[in-house]
Amino acid sequence: MYAVTVLNTAALSAFRAEHPWLNFPDSVTEVSVYFDDNGGPTRLTAVKGDAQGATAPADVNSFGVETILALVRYAPQGIPGYEDCPEEESVWNILENLSVSDGSLPIEEVEAARSSQLQQAYEILRDVTVGKLGAILASTEESRERSRLEASIASIPRSLDKVDDAHKAHFLEVDLWRLVAVLRDELALPADYEISDETEEPGFTRDLIEQAEATALSGPVIQALFELSPVAFSISSIGQRNSRYVRVNQAYLDLIGKSWDEIRGSEMVASGVVSGNEARAERLRLLDRDGGYSGQRGEIHGADGQVIEVTISARRISVAGQLYDFEVLTRVDQPSS
Repeated sequence: MYAVTVLNTAALSAFRAEHPWLNFPDSVTEVSVYFDDNGGPTRLTAVKGDAQGATAPADVNSFGVETILALVRYAPQGIPGYEDCPEEESVWNILENLSVSDGSLPIEEVEAARSSQLQQAYEILRDVTVGKLGAILASTEESRERSRLEASIASIPRSLDKVDDAHKAHFLEVDLWRLVAVLRDELALPADYEISDETEEPGFTRDLIEQAEATALSGPVIQALFELSPVAFSISSIGQRNSRYVRVNQAYLDLIGKSWDEIRGSEMVASGVVSGNEARAERLRLLDRDGGYSGQRGEIHGADGQVIEVTISARRISVAGQLYDFEVLTRVDQPSS
């Protein structure tokens, strides 16, 4: 599901009246501006019509940079909504039903079944990506842009285990990198990583995560505090083995040197950021027993592998009827030598 704002015929008429110097084509009848999880614009599409009423994709690259930027700024005048992606739903269904070792089958068989499921999910995303890039290519007339898109389509790996950060831009262009990144994380994890004891909560589901994100940050004041604070915040699902990122702020991303696309929905230890040591286990016990703690020492890992010493304060909170762990991290200043 993608966040999108649609500028319809009426909105575009007003846009032309307010921006006469741009000479925006009268043939364009609709413009859609797509946004990422952080509210930033990611891509723009347009539809043009002819005298007979037929419609076709318009080449947005022909608008020029000034016009595209003006359309993005004008997006609040459009109609907000969401664009469903049935294929994305299929991928989430596969993820939520991945094979997990329960002792009834040899681990090798479970691993093979799991890899096959993840490859199936990746092939769905790959087909969607190729299709969307192909649609952009079909509506583009500029030769350099056509060459770039053709090269991008040809570069997309056919196998999930071949995907690396060099391919990130191809999937980002059609808003699918976060899902591909989740598949990569799952492929790297053992088949028995989700086995938990009976005291743990059921943990992560996509619907609960999305509901929590929307509810936790629905107020504009809360949103501003979360995004603008210089202190690193994170919200995660609970449990020793099921802790997954729900939301972090920019200060957290700056601290670890990663983007939200790289960790969104990832299991925290498997992401390489959080250390799964005894100190973390003790902090989780405090959350289970007391509902929170303050000023506990811990360590996380930056994108370059560097160990970052931090103090962590946390509270277990209820969001949309589900429990989550809210952490505040402060970097420990290293003494000068």
